[in-house]
Amino acid sequence: MNGILNSWLDFLTQLNLRETVETLLDQVYREENVLPPRAEVLSLFKLINPQDVRVVIIGQDPYHTPGVANGIAFATKNSKTPPSLKNIFKELQNDLGIVRTDNDLSDWVRQGVLLINSVFTVRAGEPNSHQHVGWQAIVQKILSGLNKMNSEIIYCLWGNNAKYLYNNLEVRNRNCIISAHPSPFSYARGFAGSTPFSKINKLLRMIGGQEIKW
Repeated sequence: MNGILNSWLDFLTQLNLRETVETLLDQVYREENVLPPRAEVLSLFKLINPQDVRVVIIGQDPYHTPGVANGIAFATKNSKTPPSLKNIFKELQNDLGIVRTDNDLSDWVRQGVLLINSVFTVRAGEPNSHQHVGWQAIVQKILSGLNKMNSEIIYCLWGNNAKYLYNNLEVRNRNCIISAHPSPFSYARGFAGSTPFSKINKLLRMIGGQEIKW
């Protein structure tokens, strides 16, 4: 088994969450057409150790189109860029002048950016279909546990769902960047011009950390 994933399983055990996560995975994958595929649902946790998380960006739930979600929030294994990710890349170019075409985003995760959805699974073609199965409470405990480990983690909250989840954490950190969501519905109402990437790197410099290579 992936050594990094093992470190998360140990972390979940310390939080008394491992059995809860395994039970919930067994429960939701009894359904047909659940995304992402079970083999990929924990892909995020194979890329970075808990103690190496420096930035958290919270998504909502996986893309509900088959063949798109890859277990990393906002990312996709598909060559076609989804609208929200397209707007993220547009703001990245406006902010730092970086033109990005790689939709995978695993390189961001490996540098310390935890791109975590508040809900890990979804039924194909039914957005938000698993929002009440129990994932959000698990994610809140995971993030609170990370914050106890490292009080300097920077949070980037895009939209009301991310703000709600963050505001309900047992332990919150002082470094927090807030804006509208990058979806086409709210891009022009607070995400465009929010410069999250330069703000994150500025905060990392202030705490003596290495900048993210976006």
